[in-house]
Amino acid sequence: MDQQKIDRALEIVGQMGCEKTREIIRLLDAGEEVHPCDHLSLEECRQMLAELKEVMSVYGDDCCPIPTAH
Repeated sequence: MDQQKIDRALEIVGQMGCEKTREIIRLLDAGEEVHPCDHLSLEECRQMLAELKEVMSVYGDDCCPIPTAH
């Protein structure tokens, strides 16, 4: 596992803003491949998802709600 690749992917997602980050979390939870996870191994992508969830948990729903599929 390459933590530098994971950190870079997290940085990219973080720059996308709260709503996009929550959307990426939802898509990854659904098993979809999304940028910037597309260049990570499955294990690295899972690690990135776990770290994203941890970071976003600090904000709770005050940041923006987690989008749901319609």
